Amino acid sequence: MTSGLSKSFAGRAAVSDVTFEVNDGEVYGLIGPNGAGKTTLIRLLCGLYRPSAGAGTVLGLDIERERSLIRARVGYMSQGNGLYGDLTVAENLRFYADVYGVREESRLREVMSWLDLGDVAHHVVVDLPTGLRQRAALAAALVHRPQMVVLDEPTSGVDPLARDTMWELVRSIAAQGVTALVTTHVMPEAQRCDRLALLAESRLIAAGTPEDLVETSGLTIARVDATPWAEAFARLRARWPDAALYGTRVHVPLPQGEAQEREVRGVLAGLEVYSLSWQPPGIEDAFIALVDRAASHGTA
Repeated sequence: MTSGLSKSFAGRAAVSDVTFEVNDGEVYGLIGPNGAGKTTLIRLLCGLYRPSAGAGTVLGLDIERERSLIRARVGYMSQGNGLYGDLTVAENLRFYADVYGVREESRLREVMSWLDLGDVAHHVVVDLPTGLRQRAALAAALVHRPQMVVLDEPTSGVDPLARDTMWELVRSIAAQGVTALVTTHVMPEAQRCDRLALLAESRLIAAGTPEDLVETSGLTIARVDATPWAEAFARLRARWPDAALYGTRVHVPLPQGEAQEREVRGVLAGLEVYSLSWQPPGIEDAFIALVDRAASHGTA
């Protein structure tokens, strides 16, 4: 999809030399810290920005020469959701349908029914809960039957139930053969994607399935149960700043080995250690390790 794609603003790189490919009908996640370049990258792909260097295609269309054709075939849901707050859900959908040249009222009813928006069709958008506003924004992105949808932080600010509903909808979109490109910095959401691209400070630093990224990190996690747990956490965090607390259990990114076990037990001398075991990292552990590693090598 892209080859060496770059974008700079006033001499500052927002996207640097990014090369990746998305398959038809998959849910592909763009992940990374805030400011990593995710939004700029998707705006390049949607034809909203012109690249400073490199090339890319979306649905076989060139992102620089065929931007208007791309916009006609791609649905885009921005972080701010793009809806007019003083219009009703139905009025917003009708507006976007007109923009895309969709004339059938039946299509509006179809999309609202699919996303379960019928009961709020005549409600002003600004009065809706965030989860419903996001669903209405997704409806606006789908009204013209796009071949690909780009969703920029689609669950930002919503409650867990609304988040699950949104991801069920994303998966159902992909099941119909529509490609979904989703940005998120919430790691549990990243695990719902078929494949991922991890960006940090404008660069692509890892790509693959969630399992691939975990393997690429090369991490193992020491899982420590000790009492008093607050003291255990304080000591381990002082020795290993990446140590994290999960309930009353401490996870420390460490290679597995007898020397490491002795060191952990030494740090906790005088405390009661109930158990010390190693486990594979979660996607969040891998995310942090890969970003930190890239920064330490000067590649992020």
